Amino acid sequence: MRAAFIFLLAVVVFAADPADRAKEMLAKMTVEEKITMVHGKTGAYAGNVPAITRLGIPCLHLEDGPQGVADGVRNATCWPSALTVVASWDTALMYKFAAGMAVEQRTKGTNVLLGPMVNIARVAMNGRNFESFGEDPHLASVMAVANVKGIQDQGVIACVKHIANNNQEVDRNEVSVTVDERTQHEIYYPAFQAAVDAGVGSVMCAYNKINGTYACENDQVLNKDLKKKLGFKGWVMSDWGATHSTVQAANAGLDQEMSGQDFFGEKLRTAIHAEQVPPARLDDMVLRMLYPMYDVGIFDRPETGNLSVDATSLEHNQLARDLAIAGSVLVKNKGAILPLSPATRKIAVIGKPAEEFPIFTGTGSGKVIPPYIVTPLEGIQKRLPRAEVIYATGIWEWEAERIAKNSDVAIVFVGVESGEGRDRKSLELGSRQDELVAKISAVQRPPSHNFFSLPPIIFFSLPIYSIVKK
Repeated sequence: MRAAFIFLLAVVVFAADPADRAKEMLAKMTVEEKITMVHGKTGAYAGNVPAITRLGIPCLHLEDGPQGVADGVRNATCWPSALTVVASWDTALMYKFAAGMAVEQRTKGTNVLLGPMVNIARVAMNGRNFESFGEDPHLASVMAVANVKGIQDQGVIACVKHIANNNQEVDRNEVSVTVDERTQHEIYYPAFQAAVDAGVGSVMCAYNKINGTYACENDQVLNKDLKKKLGFKGWVMSDWGATHSTVQAANAGLDQEMSGQDFFGEKLRTAIHAEQVPPARLDDMVLRMLYPMYDVGIFDRPETGNLSVDATSLEHNQLARDLAIAGSVLVKNKGAILPLSPATRKIAVIGKPAEEFPIFTGTGSGKVIPPYIVTPLEGIQKRLPRAEVIYATGIWEWEAERIAKNSDVAIVFVGVESGEGRDRKSLELGSRQDELVAKISAVQRPPSHNFFSLPPIIFFSLPIYSIVKK
């Protein structure tokens, strides 16, 4: 009888409304404990909020990123870029992608995944486009829903970023984006609205200014638009180092400073004491954090995992390959060049991305260290073991031309690595890769054949290739 009673009591507790549980917890907290939650501290993860053991409030471990466990962490799957998965147009695959990442993050001890990144790719040269969901607001919105649900169904809080108008990396800490209300709501906000509707627990504000005011202290963006018009119930954290004030930021809707406490530590305590920031605002900041923590079940599970644990699996390896295949786009196949015939005798593989410098991830906070790499050259050799496969980096164009001229098929791999903190200067491939494709085309293709090539434009971190055939 006693065991049955205990079981019934547990069911009642776990079934309680997350909002009610959050309010009950908030009522027990001191001002000091509340302030502890609204800023980060140094620790093993990208972001760290210590536990409040007196009340049983778990610690928060925040970790990048949108392509897998990042920040130099090893033993995690290097997934295809988010933009690759978006190119599949498959929401079911996006859900599996997000769920797979979340499982590995949770295995590593993470409970807040810093993604997805849904900034609209309005600037084609933006270094972080590989993390994004593309340039179409509707597609980005549909995919955002699948991504957020995939993450949070695994008991990890998603953090959709970066609100708003984060269009470029160059001068991202100083640039001010001038945008009208209609453009904001028709182009930039839809993916954030979709994430909010999907129940996302946290939102990250951007580095840039919006109409002259920093995003992380912008009352119009955070309070009026995000929290009121879009109906966001969770908490807003700053991008790392994107907090610029105490009173203005707190009153404008910023709920948490990341990753330190320059403004939301002692200075926030002083501002509350001086009634520059109302105590009710601090309560709202903390309540917005507690609610999603209860909602995804962080309070109801003991903390497990650490960054050194091997989070990979054979299932995830296969899923990563399936995602890469689904996101690959064959633009043209005139003459039925693909698939290559098993009878192909001699294949020229050309280009640094094919072997010497494979491109598998973007740089910056989204960079993931792969547990293994299968280069394009290795893949071709395995797929066509009877063919003679000859490789050239393409640095010496005369060598590449000679090899291509004497081969049945020439496959030219080209690519551009992009990343956080920098933008591409142009849409050219650079390093004479455009010229390399043209030269190989000229020597390998007889005049009677049409040359097939992919356009030299890539937004993601995987190589693209061109195939020519006699």
